[in-house]
Amino acid sequence: MGLFSRNKTVTGTSSDSLETCAEKKSFYLLVSLILFQHLKTLSFDLKEIGADQFQAQIDDLADQFKKDDNIKKTRKLFDANKRFISEFIETEKTYFFNKETEFKNIIKLLSSGIATLNSENQKFISNIHEETLKLEEITQLDDIRKIKEELAVNLSNVKSFIQKKQDQDAEQLEQLANKVEILKVELEVTKKTSQTDGLTGAYNRMALDTKLERLVNEDKRGFSMMMMDIDNFKLINDAYGHLVGDRVLIALVQKCKRMIREGDFLARYGGEEFILIFPGASLKNTVKKGKVLCEKIAGTEYAVDEASGSKPLSFTISIGVASRQRGDTVAALIDRADQALYKAKHTGKNRVVSEKKLKSL
Repeated sequence: MGLFSRNKTVTGTSSDSLETCAEKKSFYLLVSLILFQHLKTLSFDLKEIGADQFQAQIDDLADQFKKDDNIKKTRKLFDANKRFISEFIETEKTYFFNKETEFKNIIKLLSSGIATLNSENQKFISNIHEETLKLEEITQLDDIRKIKEELAVNLSNVKSFIQKKQDQDAEQLEQLANKVEILKVELEVTKKTSQTDGLTGAYNRMALDTKLERLVNEDKRGFSMMMMDIDNFKLINDAYGHLVGDRVLIALVQKCKRMIREGDFLARYGGEEFILIFPGASLKNTVKKGKVLCEKIAGTEYAVDEASGSKPLSFTISIGVASRQRGDTVAALIDRADQALYKAKHTGKNRVVSEKKLKSL
């Protein structure tokens, strides 16, 4: 009886513990969903910074949290989206800061221009008024010759005032146009900065999402893309430090930029993963480009420091290739490229795998 009683007590404790875990899980899920909703609410509906894609991704993330019971899978999913959320928040902050600065500059410029024009207009009106008074005096003269002489002088003065005013207006318009042009250039620089990865100079995740959304839904030519990952990147960081790891990321981007066309699009997808988009390119040709890129990367050595005799560093990349298909979505396209990359990583690395070979491997 004592043994059964002890078993019963242990079983009861286990049941209480499971019930507590279930309550905690429900509570944490509720908190997560509320936070996701707040993230959506705090994002302004600005298509130019990809707010629609951000809100859609938050919805997908919330759905996955509700459906998935596998904590490892849920944690991996959240880790994959963590950088995306942080990047959007930074992009939104930068966007509003830049807009505020831009509006301040425009207001300052317009205020200054209006004040100057107002002052000069008053002076011009005053001059014209004086000449009008002189005209009234001329009409009082009896000598026609004198009237003609005074009118000629008066008319010459009026012409001079008008010409001077026209010259001033033209100069101010030119200065205003130059200032507006400078503002436009600064705005373009700001826009490019907000779309660029600060470390590597490649486009960032936000710019990538916007580009893919437009290509999938609007571009009729079709396109292919590579998803690239640096092999054993964690080992590089562990062996050489994160500063060298950063230099490796920069080196990969520089090598890619030297090998792609002007219209191609290179973006940092996250961590050591990058995506290269080739508008109008077929799957077959993109695979060829990927193989050349793999060979070039693997065949390049980089000096780690200036010390003589130090061993140079080399690294390799793995690539998954996919092409836009009829009825595709951005998520489906990225998923196929990601699966192809996974196969490349798990079948030897330093290689290219296309989506066509997924079933055969």
